[in-house]
Amino acid sequence: MVAVHRDWSPFVVSAPGKVILFGEHAVVYGKAAIAGSLDMRAYALVTPRTDNKARMVLPDIGVDVLFDSHTLPLLSGTELSHPSEVEALVPSSISIPEGPGRTAVLTFVYLYGCIFAESDRTTGFTLCVRSLLPVGAGLGSSAAFNVALSATLLQLTGQLQEEGVSASDSKLINQWAFHGEQVAHGTPSGIDNSVATYGGFLKYIKGEPSVNLESTHALRVLITNTNVPKSTKALVAGVRALRDRYPSVVDGILDSIDSVSTTAATLFQSTSEAEETLEQQMQDIIRINHGLLSTLGVSHASLERVREVTAARNLASKLTGAGGGGCALTLIPNGMASGDVDVVARELEAEGFHCYQTVVGGGGVAIARNVDGKATVEQWLADTMEQHNSPADGDDGNVYGRAVAGFATLPAAAIAVLKPE
Repeated sequence: MVAVHRDWSPFVVSAPGKVILFGEHAVVYGKAAIAGSLDMRAYALVTPRTDNKARMVLPDIGVDVLFDSHTLPLLSGTELSHPSEVEALVPSSISIPEGPGRTAVLTFVYLYGCIFAESDRTTGFTLCVRSLLPVGAGLGSSAAFNVALSATLLQLTGQLQEEGVSASDSKLINQWAFHGEQVAHGTPSGIDNSVATYGGFLKYIKGEPSVNLESTHALRVLITNTNVPKSTKALVAGVRALRDRYPSVVDGILDSIDSVSTTAATLFQSTSEAEETLEQQMQDIIRINHGLLSTLGVSHASLERVREVTAARNLASKLTGAGGGGCALTLIPNGMASGDVDVVARELEAEGFHCYQTVVGGGGVAIARNVDGKATVEQWLADTMEQHNSPADGDDGNVYGRAVAGFATLPAAAIAVLKPE
């Protein structure tokens, strides 16, 4: 494959967010966790420039940085003991913003420095990334960005195949995205970038390769962001302190959570059970998993309120992620009309929460090459969200009609407004 140096068309990369379904906190102690991809995605438009500069625009967090490619460091991977140390190599001419933009700029410098050889740096481009994933909500916004960025840089340097995303492409993208996550988080588990790369459902055990469950059972869910700040570090430390005081008791709880994750993996891989039976079993283990996590002290009044509101309509909910606030996940039965889900969402939003109707288990990273067009991104988003929140034609509202991979690619007609001036 030949690196893209001169004539190339705009292209779009997208990657999904993630949600931890089962196994939170127990995963720290070598137990299994199950995660799935969200059809809320980050999407990156890449357009050519006539110079050799690289511009990164992140309108959602107010970042717009122009890099001179020849001032960015050339990295072989041996200059730093860890990717998170890249700031020491950032040229003084580059202003590093505070907040989420800081991590994004440092990640770009590191990945560009490693992936772009000196001979590749005649390729100028503008990268504009937009996302439907809230930042800091535990839904994998960082990993989706890193997967999209890694795929972009690998595509520009000709390291990916010319059509689709192959297994070898995915492996390469995932490796570099993990390094991006190291810049952002120091010692990430790797599950977030794996979900954003491969999509679907993954089983993860610390220190072992993730296992793609290759399930055909996509889940319809309501994600509720309680908007309560949390400290993952403090919550993990709290569970550890509880285990130090009552090791046999807490180990029993962790083993039970592991059994929940193992049961979930079996359900996702099942081909014989009826959907209705699988749905009921999934509701059961969601309730069990939340109860076990609550006994570890990682729930929160806001999360319990989500559980109470949804339980009143016979829906199963649990915390997702570290707990202590953050987000909750509610399983929506396939037979529940979208209008009824809207009613539940309004009740939760009246509590000060934010809700997202979405699907878990869709596709991973996708690349749409040679795109062009004039329609606005706003119209595209409106059309796509209408599709995602409406029943399929002729189902009378009883069958969930949203496409699992609805944000897999940005249509050709949505380019003009995304492209920065």
